[in-house]
Amino acid sequence: MKPNNYNVMITTQHPWFKEIKEAIEHEAHSFHSIKADGRVLKAFDDLDDKVIEKLNDTTLYPELEWDATVRNNNDLSEGEIKFIHDRKLFIREAFAKYVGVDISEIHVDDIPVIAIIGSESGLYDCGVYLAGLSGSCWTLGQLYTSIAQSHENPIQALVEFHRTKLSHSIFNPHGLVEGFAETSDPQTAVELVFGSLIRKKATGIKLSIIDVYSTLLAAKILIDKDPTKQLQFGDFKLSEQRKYIDGGKNLMPLYVSTYHNRPWEDTLNAEEAALFPNYEEMYEIHKMKKDYYQWYEFNPYEIGCDETPAWIPSWAFGRKFELGKNVERFPEQSLGLLLGIMGAAPSASLQSEIRALEEVLPEGKFKDELRNLYDEAMEIIGTQKQKVIEGYHPIPQPYNYNFSYHLNPTPPYKLGPANNEMTYFGDAGVSNDFPMYPVTHPNRKVDIVIGFDCSAAAINTEVFEKKQEIFCKRRGYNKITRDVTNEYCEVYDFIPTGKTSDEFLTPAQKQFVLCYIPFRKNDKVDPNFIPSKTLFSTLFNFSYTTDQVDLMNNLAKANWLESENQVKGIIIDTWKKKRHARLNGINFP
Repeated sequence: MKPNNYNVMITTQHPWFKEIKEAIEHEAHSFHSIKADGRVLKAFDDLDDKVIEKLNDTTLYPELEWDATVRNNNDLSEGEIKFIHDRKLFIREAFAKYVGVDISEIHVDDIPVIAIIGSESGLYDCGVYLAGLSGSCWTLGQLYTSIAQSHENPIQALVEFHRTKLSHSIFNPHGLVEGFAETSDPQTAVELVFGSLIRKKATGIKLSIIDVYSTLLAAKILIDKDPTKQLQFGDFKLSEQRKYIDGGKNLMPLYVSTYHNRPWEDTLNAEEAALFPNYEEMYEIHKMKKDYYQWYEFNPYEIGCDETPAWIPSWAFGRKFELGKNVERFPEQSLGLLLGIMGAAPSASLQSEIRALEEVLPEGKFKDELRNLYDEAMEIIGTQKQKVIEGYHPIPQPYNYNFSYHLNPTPPYKLGPANNEMTYFGDAGVSNDFPMYPVTHPNRKVDIVIGFDCSAAAINTEVFEKKQEIFCKRRGYNKITRDVTNEYCEVYDFIPTGKTSDEFLTPAQKQFVLCYIPFRKNDKVDPNFIPSKTLFSTLFNFSYTTDQVDLMNNLAKANWLESENQVKGIIIDTWKKKRHARLNGINFP
């Protein structure tokens, strides 16, 4: 199969490009360098031609010479299997130092598989996975780019970036212009960021407002001072992050998004439906099913879902698939677009927005009256209409080709997400504030999860408990409280039950321990700073001062210090148990 010829009409006269350019032109009157503005404006003038002429360039996009197939099982990829082997060898010395023994006492099979959720941990040298969800995916995405990795201390480089580069919101035209103008080559910077929209449009996909939101985000967090360097081009490819983890030299990043499975949206085309004499009746029954969120994982090796199961190489995302094979070749979709959908909280469903409102409203008469009015209205319209209304996304989620489309090659095709040609990804925080599904992948064998909860619900134990209860039922766990005496580190054991409430998920087989570290107020740092209630650290803020970033970092460090010894004790205990099991020929659960 040859790379595609893009005989499509794409123009920067698209309304979004026009609006962005007009905003930039307006800023030219107030910005300190008209010349710099002129270079940014010209970059938009030439954008479509420059992007289109490179779409078949195999030196830029070597993946154009490769075909991709869907892996229809839940084995780990070959790349990840090798990574785990290499990672344990790489961290063996650091782990020995951490637990306080000679390296000769450390057998690699005894090293606990540690997954870290979020950030701010002293365990980067001993962990295996680093998982993000929602906005933490943005930080994770930055960490595995040249912006951080080209420095001796990537973490500190990223902190410094946040301290100095987040003063303007992603929606601030002045900040956008200034960011591009301060680079060595604004034209290349604009092409890296907004060229992703043209490439996606060239695949035949309808663009959404979240795609534009994604590019504005990418302009803020993925562009470095010199966008012409080869590493910057690679920063916009998820698959390129392999170079930072191959050999086990860094933790493996795991990103997540969810697909909102709404049965009433499932349809078959006329030809497929004709194979069912009772199709209308079948659809009426199908649409009554409850909606739910299907979890997808993105990592440098693969993108996929263990519920289907279906996995493709990360460089193949964005292509059109059918019957388990790509039917066209396109360049890998930009990491900027991916990070946007992973943190696309603005495109949440109406029900999710209502729940978020409930969580922040104080208890009292006003909240009770609102709840009663809503419940009465929903009772009037009926259960099915309520599901449809609550499942509606006021801001549409972005379109992408469904790589699971017609994965079962034998018709007749059933109603369900695997037979929808398009899929729509969004922020996974509506389902769970922790990326628990990927870290409990059936074959990852994670022993310890260290979870830093920076969500708006971190102070609300009830929300945490409710979401973990749903996760446990779906995945098949009993959550058992081990120790909650330390408000900065609550410890829970997750024990497999051997059964699941979900027809698509394999029941959990591996137990693990969760060290839950919520981002809560600490009087030692600032008794007045409550992250989930302070305006600058709430969900929809996109700009921060240096002092605000320092305050959040100081709080995270202080909370970690309150938890560090407890976490260390659990890690040492797990290591000793794994060693005992190996030496005595027994299975470690």
